[in-house]
Amino acid sequence: MRKRLLFASVVAALSVVALGGAVLASGSPGFGTPGTTKFQDLSVNAPLSDSNGTVLFINVDRGVQTFKLRGVTGPPVMFGPETVLNYFGSSPDGTVFFTGCFVIPDSAFTVASGLSTATLKVDPSIETPCPGFLIPAGAGGRPGLSQVVPDGGGGGGGGGEPITANLVWTSNGAVTNASDVFSSRCQGALAHSVGSSANTFASVSGSVSVLVDVTTQYAAIESFSTTEVTTGTFSNACTGA
Repeated sequence: MRKRLLFASVVAALSVVALGGAVLASGSPGFGTPGTTKFQDLSVNAPLSDSNGTVLFINVDRGVQTFKLRGVTGPPVMFGPETVLNYFGSSPDGTVFFTGCFVIPDSAFTVASGLSTATLKVDPSIETPCPGFLIPAGAGGRPGLSQVVPDGGGGGGGGGEPITANLVWTSNGAVTNASDVFSSRCQGALAHSVGSSANTFASVSGSVSVLVDVTTQYAAIESFSTTEVTTGTFSNACTGA
């Protein structure tokens, strides 16, 4: 039961992290400042396990990433566009946990048109530790589209245990498209957003260095596109920075 609850909770966390990347249009504003920003995301995620009972929850996202820098006070900083590999895992008995957050070359992660397939090929030689905590969209990574930043002090995180992975996500052929309109106000700042997304469930095949084999009951390939117009500046009190 404990592992089943852990499995579900981290899957939920990865679904939020999948929203964390964004591609900022040229000349777009910075973190929480006025202007028009266009976000575009490509991501995959999957909870994996092997025949020994080891579990690994993996997410890859391409876009501008938001980090709370290590040892730096103040608001988070957006980097990129770049591709980030983020994962969590545990031993079969649940007593040993491992995590990793690494910036990887864009060429190591490819997504085919129509979200038909996605491929991840990485090894420790091309994994650069993240500069701090990766801030998901739903936890402060996008002022006006999210909640407050969970860590207002000096940052930490990044790095972890490098892995080697050669994985392929293959769509089941059904793609769900959605659209939404969202507004957020805090003090004198207002953000209005129009977005669309596409999602397809997928199977996963291949290998990962921390697993003896690969099995998954759920996986997804996703894309997101959002245009946000911000009027006023979201203060540190609004973002939690």
